[in-house]
Amino acid sequence: MGAMSFVDDLGSWSAEDLSYLMEQRPDLLPASDRGLEAVARKAATAMSLGRVLVGADVGMLVVAEALVAKHPATVEDLDVLLGTQDRTAVTDAVERLRRCGVVRIDHSGGGGRAVIAPVGALRDLLHRPLGLGPSFVELADNLATETITSLAKATNAEGAGQRSPTIRAIAHRLRDPAVVEHILSDAPAPAKELLAELVSHRSPAIPLPTGYPYRGLDPDDPLAWLMNAGLVISVTEAGAELPRELVIAGMADGLAPTAALRPIELQPVDGLAADLVAGAAGDNANRMLDGAETLLRMIGNGEVSLRKAGGIGPREIKRVAKRCGLESLDVARIVELLAVARLLRVDGGVLGPASLAARWWMLERKRRYLVLVRAWLGSDRFLSRGLLENSDPERLVALGDVEPVAAASAGRAVALTTMSQLPEGQAYQPDQLAAAVVWQGPNLWGAGDPLPELLVEWTLEESELLGLSTADAPGPILRALMASDEVGLDGAVSAAVADDQDKLVLQNDMTAVSFGPLAPSVSRSLADMTDRDEVGGDGRAPAFRFTESSVRQAFDRGWDTESITGFLTEHSLSGVPQPLEYLLADVARRYGAIRVMPAQSVIVTADDVTAVEVASNRKATNLGLRLIAPTVLTSPLDPVTVTESLRALGLFPTLEGSSIRLDGPGGPGVDGQGAPNSDPNRDDAPDLPADWTGPPLPSGPFADEVDAAVAMLLEGNDRSDNDRSDNDGADNPGRHQSTGDPTGLQAFWGRSVLLDILIDGNPATERGTLVGIGDVVSLLTVDGIREIPAETVLAVSDPESS
Repeated sequence: MGAMSFVDDLGSWSAEDLSYLMEQRPDLLPASDRGLEAVARKAATAMSLGRVLVGADVGMLVVAEALVAKHPATVEDLDVLLGTQDRTAVTDAVERLRRCGVVRIDHSGGGGRAVIAPVGALRDLLHRPLGLGPSFVELADNLATETITSLAKATNAEGAGQRSPTIRAIAHRLRDPAVVEHILSDAPAPAKELLAELVSHRSPAIPLPTGYPYRGLDPDDPLAWLMNAGLVISVTEAGAELPRELVIAGMADGLAPTAALRPIELQPVDGLAADLVAGAAGDNANRMLDGAETLLRMIGNGEVSLRKAGGIGPREIKRVAKRCGLESLDVARIVELLAVARLLRVDGGVLGPASLAARWWMLERKRRYLVLVRAWLGSDRFLSRGLLENSDPERLVALGDVEPVAAASAGRAVALTTMSQLPEGQAYQPDQLAAAVVWQGPNLWGAGDPLPELLVEWTLEESELLGLSTADAPGPILRALMASDEVGLDGAVSAAVADDQDKLVLQNDMTAVSFGPLAPSVSRSLADMTDRDEVGGDGRAPAFRFTESSVRQAFDRGWDTESITGFLTEHSLSGVPQPLEYLLADVARRYGAIRVMPAQSVIVTADDVTAVEVASNRKATNLGLRLIAPTVLTSPLDPVTVTESLRALGLFPTLEGSSIRLDGPGGPGVDGQGAPNSDPNRDDAPDLPADWTGPPLPSGPFADEVDAAVAMLLEGNDRSDNDRSDNDGADNPGRHQSTGDPTGLQAFWGRSVLLDILIDGNPATERGTLVGIGDVVSLLTVDGIREIPAETVLAVSDPESS
């Protein structure tokens, strides 16, 4: 492959290819102002490459592992290695990897053969490709020179008499089944059988007898024969490894013949007409938003409690679900949704609205809906994971301890984008859609527990709850969201989500019915004086019922007959029915006939004379004393204050027991900070614009950022083409001059090297095995791993050729 480097490769890329690279790997954008070498250096690091692999499809991942197992290689080599017999699919996967800067392709070898090599630290990330163990080159440091010499003869490997070239030549020859068969020609049958078994298990860890090699193996042991031949190599006193080249040679049908290198094509089925999908999805959206608003009001009124162990328990969820007219699982998911939207908080074991909730209520209804949708799209949590992962729907616990998944939003975007591309009038098959989505990015869905397909299934259910899809088909809101069509999105949401209503119909059966969702201020006021029916009159519109207890509750909250009548007259389309007027008058007549006064202290006197004297003492007026029995008084002040005040009057009270407080944080009408319920006029929430719809969706870099970066790279490339040719090490293959670009070290990866470096401005030399390449160069020395900043590396060379 000559002196071809990743920097040289990038220098030949078109503007279109560079734009695609920056869009797929936005972490490279900051390096673009320092030129191609800086971009190549950043792109070759393990962290940057790891981000690509997280979002890579199955075809890319399998081919990348095959390339790490056998590199450099051609497409034909990789196809044979995998055994897929699909060179077109391998070629396509290689091209996707190339465009993402994960592999580079060299066409300079002649004969029309395009040779592919991994970029940078890819080999460090995939250190066990396709389940294989270390390569012969990695293990050869554990072999004696005599064994290497013997293997070189047996494999007919030529290495110019030098150890490192000889080892590389042996590794190449060991991939050939005919060469391995030749080595085993005089092997005893048990040794051949053992090697075949080890190959079938793809390089398992091979235990050795205690104390090896000091006690050694029985000479007739088949493992001893393989170790003496250099085919099994001890790496510690207790274990050995089988070089991956022997597995490659022994797997005649390939290492992954059934790998799915091609995308899974969706086969849609006939679904509902577009207008029916839009209507049903809109119903779902309104039902979810109505439930979210009801839940938030209940939480603001202290009507939803947490378990002592944390979270909202199954009984509480069932009770709230009955109140909201929803299924328990949907209620639990909506609670989780309110949490990821930062509208809820748990403070000191008390559940309450967050300060942002006050501003959220002030938005238009369609904006409130979009806040919840965008919060879900950008969340790093799967709403259903904590609910269903370890329990069934009958044992739901909302707001439990759920671990975030770093790529959850990216996985969700893949699922929704795939769904949104279905033609109108067609639906997906859930199992097939899940398989297709997981193929596109298996690493986006976590480590596999729960299974990615199950997470996709939950994501689709959550999408339906939010009104983005229904009947296994995408709705218009989802299509507009995934197409980033803001105009279309506004129209779709306006058509689906009903506007706030401020008018009611008051009926003779003591109910109030609206023809749609009520404006928050109207709904909040109506909730003060009514009980909410489980389901509205048409299954969607809210319904409220006036009862004796609900009117009494309104009086408790500061309403009176006049203010209630005025509110109802203003918002009713039919006036106030006579039965309701009678109810209001009856409750007002009886309200306050019995009064309950607050008391924190109880004073018991020895006789009734003392009690009267204390109660009538003018100096004790500030204590608010009330005589409730011949020898018993009460005070709203705390016992310590009362005791000290009575002693100041020359009396001798004693403090016994403790006071009883009737109110406390977390009770009805108090939020988590002990403040009154969330009020839209409160100023403790940040200001939000009227058209706010939540945090922006996670997306790639802006187009102008990419264009500017590409223009800078192309301009810098024109200036530096001549300079770069002096730094590629072509004149001295045994000694590569490094300019701080770790990609120039690729030819020495896994080999013993000498590094010329600068330490505090002074030249120094480090010797070891090169095991990591990136912004930091990792060198395995006798003292352990030595990490060296890449910019301090002056030169790298082969110790034997120096």
